[in-house]
Amino acid sequence: MKRIAIIDDEPDARQLLRAFLTELCPEVEICGEADSVASAYVLLRTVRPDGVLLDISMEDGTGFDLLDKFPQPTFQVIFTTAHDDFALQAFRYHALDYLLKPIDPIDLVQAVDRLEPEKQVDFQTKIRHLLEAAQTRQLNKIALNSQEGMIFLDLNQIIHLQSEGSYTTIFLTNDERYLIVRPIKDFEVLLPVDEFFRLHQSHIVRLSAVKKILREDGGYALLDGGSKVPIARRRKEEFVEVMKTRFSR
Repeated sequence: MKRIAIIDDEPDARQLLRAFLTELCPEVEICGEADSVASAYVLLRTVRPDGVLLDISMEDGTGFDLLDKFPQPTFQVIFTTAHDDFALQAFRYHALDYLLKPIDPIDLVQAVDRLEPEKQVDFQTKIRHLLEAAQTRQLNKIALNSQEGMIFLDLNQIIHLQSEGSYTTIFLTNDERYLIVRPIKDFEVLLPVDEFFRLHQSHIVRLSAVKKILREDGGYALLDGGSKVPIARRRKEEFVEVMKTRFSR
């Protein structure tokens, strides 16, 4: 059985989550509920759940404030939130589960299925990076599942991303590379548009890593380290303008 606690300051939201879990997740035991950061802190220290359904915005603080009280959480979290663009982006960056309100029961079931309490080391690292991002409102790190396991990268380490079907290879400043089981379109949404540019169907580059724009064979971007990345004809004009704007600041 997976023991799950529900933390939300809205009674109707807690009731709905309780009903969904009871009806759709027979492997789940609801081990407690709380409606504030203060009461949730007491609850989590008392019942020690495997997982928590955690609201972001509550009357006496946020879900981030609560997690800050647990430097090494023994539980995993599925965040529930309304329309907070920064929070959603942060969860994607750190590979953390979230549910957008109003909660879709299918999404809830899938998120609960992914709860794996034994993977606490990875989860603790993700939470630490998430809290750093929440405090600074800056997304500087990204969590990724590679063939070697979970990796955590600073964005400024990334030079170039190359698509290989449903896989993406990420090239770093130290000449390391990682093959990630995610299509490149996911990274186009994820990475900040003022730092990265998709100049070809199969390539995204870090703008600060571009050394030259070459005219040969229709156009290439020459990157730090010597790599040449093709520029799609339909993206060339926009890419040139972006680079001009960047270096005219």
